[in-house]
Amino acid sequence: MEKDSALYQLMDTRMHSVMNGIVSGDGEYQAILRKSDIYSGELDRMDL
Repeated sequence: MEKDSALYQLMDTRMHSVMNGIVSGDGEYQAILRKSDIYSGELDRMDL
């Protein structure tokens, strides 16, 4: 299937909306994401 096709684009949009809905409702995932943001910021400040 060509990646430019309307069906492919529709499937891609649908998958993204479903996955975003799943991860936004997952408290454990959100906690991990916040913690990784903190560590990422610390690494940026170290200028490694």
